Amino acid sequence: MSKATVVLDSEDLPQNKQQGIKRAFVVVLAGDRMGEMFQLNDGRTSIGRGLHADVRINDEGISRAHAQIEFDAGEHYLSDAGSTNGTFANGERVDRYPLQEGDKIQIGASSVLRFTYNDDIDEDFQRSLYESALRDRLTGVFNRGYFNNRLESDVAFALRHGKPLSLVIFDVDFFKNVNDELGHPAGDAVLRDLAERVQGTTRSEDIFARYGGEEFVLICRDVDALRAARAAHRIKELVGGKAFKLAGRDVEITVSLGVADLSMLLEPSATALVEAADAALYIAKRNGRDRVEIYDPESEPTRAV
Repeated sequence: MSKATVVLDSEDLPQNKQQGIKRAFVVVLAGDRMGEMFQLNDGRTSIGRGLHADVRINDEGISRAHAQIEFDAGEHYLSDAGSTNGTFANGERVDRYPLQEGDKIQIGASSVLRFTYNDDIDEDFQRSLYESALRDRLTGVFNRGYFNNRLESDVAFALRHGKPLSLVIFDVDFFKNVNDELGHPAGDAVLRDLAERVQGTTRSEDIFARYGGEEFVLICRDVDALRAARAAHRIKELVGGKAFKLAGRDVEITVSLGVADLSMLLEPSATALVEAADAALYIAKRNGRDRVEIYDPESEPTRAV
């Protein structure tokens, strides 16, 4: 099939989408808020983990007021704001640095931002591009890479500020039977429908992602184990309470869920939280499936909710 190039006259473009003046942005390439774009202010844009930062990033090693980007005489300058661990541009520590298109800004333990100029059309395209990189292609929810990135940041933030944080892991019971009996398209339909049902009941501050195969995860911010278990029960009822329409017939689908609370871990970390929730999920499946289990290190190794 031949490719066609379509050239639009500026009069054909929506008024607010015409190519025009390029505006300055930073795009988060790695770390907390990966994939997000922030338009820079005409004067000064502050970067840090403080509540009043214009670009607020939760990352171990980032100061409350870490760095700033100032617009001065037609140029954007990156400056360190007295941070503890320093501000880096393209790998070199800087105090004040004139930014150029594509420059990479490193702050904290793992956060990398890219400085760029975009007009309205560029901005829409870039947002779409970065958003697609964070999403699971089949279900449209966040993918495993984004989940891992956010969980590391959320665990660091929770430990630093003494905030509760819980994780729910669940998967589809007997999913192999669906694929074997009805075919993989039916299995894909189950995952898409399930993701849509669950996405509709999650809070905006939570992170819902496909972890792999038929397994999903939900990061519950500012939530302890009991409240996370309530969310897990809602998911269980949403999935099991209404049959799935597959190949012209109604098919009953259930899920098993494991819940873990960061505060219950002897050595809290993102990896330990995943392992604890996964251990609870294993017990839920061993105890008959279609149930919720919550991790408890004092028992072997969980207790029923």
